[in-house]
Amino acid sequence: MTLLPEKTMNIESCDYRDKVSYSDEKASKVILTECQHARTTLWCLMPGQHIHPHVHAGDHVWVVLEGEGSFLSEGQESLRVKSGTVLTAPAGISHGIENTGESGLIFVSVSAG
Repeated sequence: MTLLPEKTMNIESCDYRDKVSYSDEKASKVILTECQHARTTLWCLMPGQHIHPHVHAGDHVWVVLEGEGSFLSEGQESLRVKSGTVLTAPAGISHGIENTGESGLIFVSVSAG
C-alpha cells in the first residue's frame, strides 16, 4: 500500500461586512480568498452601477447578501435578484448584474477553474 503525503488545508473565514468597499466610479471588487481551484470575491455596487455580461472558462456561483438588482445574461431576459438569491452560471454562459435598487448591492462570487 502506498501512502499519499499528508496535505495541509488552510481554512479562511471572514465577516464580509468588514470588507465592504464602494467606489463612485465603478463596481468595487474585493478578493476575499484565493486557492488552487477557486476564488471568492466580494462585489459592491452602488445604485445604477453594473457589471457587463461576460464569460469565463469556469463555473460561477453568486450569493446576493444585500440589496437588489437584475442578473444579466446575453440572449436571456434579465432575472430579478435580491438578498438571499443564489445564482449559478456554468462555464461559457454570460453573466453580469445591475444594481436597480436604491441602496448598495453586495454579492459574493465563487469562481472555479
